[in-house]
Amino acid sequence: MIRGTATRSGCGDRTRLRVRITKVTPGLDRVVKSGSRVLANGTITAGLRCVRTPARYYVLAVEESGRTSRSRTVGLSCARVTPPTTGGASTVEDAVVALTNKARAGNGCRPLTHDPKLHLAAERHSAAMVAQGFFDHTAPDGTDPGDRIRAAGFTPIRTWGENIAMGQRTAAQVVQGWLDSPGHRANIMNCSFTHIGVGHAAKGPYWTQDFAAH
Repeated sequence: MIRGTATRSGCGDRTRLRVRITKVTPGLDRVVKSGSRVLANGTITAGLRCVRTPARYYVLAVEESGRTSRSRTVGLSCARVTPPTTGGASTVEDAVVALTNKARAGNGCRPLTHDPKLHLAAERHSAAMVAQGFFDHTAPDGTDPGDRIRAAGFTPIRTWGENIAMGQRTAAQVVQGWLDSPGHRANIMNCSFTHIGVGHAAKGPYWTQDFAAH
C-alpha cells in the first residue's frame, strides 16, 4: 500500500486540504490518487495499491489558497506475495487446531473441523502480512477476512471470524495469547463456528486463524 499524508496544525481558519500522490512520468507527472477534506487542523491520507513495477512518487499537499507543500521523491515497488501451497496443514498449524479444540471443549463447544479452503485463506493472509509488511485483518487492498474466505472457495458463509498474531514462537504460545485476549477468546469459544483453518508464516512469525460456518 502506498500512502500519502498531509497534516495541518496551528491554524484558526478552515480550508479544503488536498493530498495528491503523484507518479513521476516522462513529460508531465501524473496524479494517481488524491483526497480532500475541509478542516482547520488535522490530517488527511490517500492510498493506493502498490504494484510490483518500480516507480517514483511524491506527495503534494495543497490548500484552497494555493499554498503547496511537496514531499521528497521516493522510488517504490512491492514484493510479490508468494502463493502458499494448497496442501495440508503443517505440524504447528495442526497443533493450533488441536489446542483450539481443547479449549472449546471446556466451554461445551463441538470441535472444529479443519477445512482446506479456510487453511488456504489463512495461509494467504499470513504470507501477505510478511510480504507487504502490515499487521491487520484488513489487507492493503481493502479485502477483509470474509472476502478472503470466499475467494478461497468456502461458500456459502453463514458466519466467520478471524484471529491474527505476531511474534509467538510456538502453537501453545499463540493459542494462550488468544485465550488471554477477550476478543480473540470469544472467537475461539464461539460455538456457532464449525470449521477452522490456520496459516503460519515463519518469518515474524505471523499467525492467522480463520473460523467459519456454512
